[in-house]
Amino acid sequence: MSVFAAELIDLDLQATTKEEAIQALAEMAVAAGRGTDASQITKDVLARDEMGTPQFDGVAIPHARSAGISDATVLVARSAAGIVFDPEEPGADVIFMILVPEGEGDEHIQILAGLARRLMDPEFTAALRNASATELLTVLSN
Repeated sequence: MSVFAAELIDLDLQATTKEEAIQALAEMAVAAGRGTDASQITKDVLARDEMGTPQFDGVAIPHARSAGISDATVLVARSAAGIVFDPEEPGADVIFMILVPEGEGDEHIQILAGLARRLMDPEFTAALRNASATELLTVLSN
């Protein structure tokens, strides 16, 4: 199973805070059958966020291991308003939330490293901000 899927993409995230964004994405993971407990996922991501959330050029990448998730999953969202994860950075207009099951080792770090490399590519970051969900899924899967 791919970590990316169409049902894990929200191109119009309505959240206004990082807590709301994380909760909405956790609920999306559960609705897609990737997890069982949105509250636990939210709690785990927020706990990990206390150590800092990677952010680069308007893209935030909250991530965590969670007992509430059953399969490695990457949720992708765009926010027109921008979501503040780090008060010293502007709001993120693109969010990748990386989730792996508790006890899965460092799979989320491997996913994070791969995304970080791709974020250096201007064509990739342009696609994140402009592509349709179908186009975005194709870009992410390559």
